[in-house]
Amino acid sequence: MKTSLFVLASLTIFFAESLRSQSAGTTSFEFLKNQYSPRGAAMGGNLMAVSGDIQAILYNPASLAGNTLRLWDINYVDHLIDFKAGQLSYAQPLKSIGNFYSTLLYFNYGEFNETDEFGDYTGRTFNASEFALSAGITNHLGEGFDYGVGVKYLYSSLESYNASAVALDAGLIYNATFLDDLTLGFSLLNLGITLDNYTSQQEKLPLLIQIGFSKRLAHLPLLLTGSFQDLAISSDTFTDYLKRFAIGGEFDISEIIKFRLGYQNQINQDVKPIGRTILSGFSLGLGVYWRQFRLGYAYTNFGDLGSQNRLGISGSF
Repeated sequence: MKTSLFVLASLTIFFAESLRSQSAGTTSFEFLKNQYSPRGAAMGGNLMAVSGDIQAILYNPASLAGNTLRLWDINYVDHLIDFKAGQLSYAQPLKSIGNFYSTLLYFNYGEFNETDEFGDYTGRTFNASEFALSAGITNHLGEGFDYGVGVKYLYSSLESYNASAVALDAGLIYNATFLDDLTLGFSLLNLGITLDNYTSQQEKLPLLIQIGFSKRLAHLPLLLTGSFQDLAISSDTFTDYLKRFAIGGEFDISEIIKFRLGYQNQINQDVKPIGRTILSGFSLGLGVYWRQFRLGYAYTNFGDLGSQNRLGISGSF
């Protein structure tokens, strides 16, 4: 047990320190940072240490180790300022290899009016969109550990211009033996390089390093979750890393109905320079489990910027 905890802690410190140089500036393919899972978004983005849910592979590729079913997932996001996004996922067990999964993310920015250098409308319109196609393997590692690793291809299109990239996702989940129903998770997402850029300058991908936990309470029908997010972005003080916390929970109203609530402090901090922060960063949602289907809805508040709504359905066969 001590060895397992040491490995998890060492990996977290190693990646956080070795990648501290990533700044808080803009990166390409920012759509990768959006949350597509209704369950994950409603719980404050805290699925890094949740196993057995196909939606959790977006947060930690290790989440489906030990799965014995074929799983599928479809999610839709009504984004800010009328952007549209969605996600399709499929997973199935493979003999002696583990579980295979594949995911398609898309983000549509809609149609824009073209103007000339003086701001005058030319009469033409153009579109902008992005997508990511990924595939990976997840399996048991031993000593209570599960692992997952995947690769993804990214493509972005703006009018007649385009950009592309390749990236790696990796994650670990530790099923604790020292405390019942406690799970710890670590994930590293979007570690890669661009192949084609919009400009002559080599652009960066939005690297994500996250650690989290989940705990099913013994005397209350509640799954409690928490995490530290965006740890790859460098900071002057250790306190700034602690401010990137998120908490969430899923309360079993019944075997069929699940109520979800979450809070992401980073969203609250990002909205502060813009205006009101009341309730910004808070999210809530519902899950309905019916036979082999799982329906989900999530609402996320961004203060004066607006809100996001997500709908999803997943199942097994």
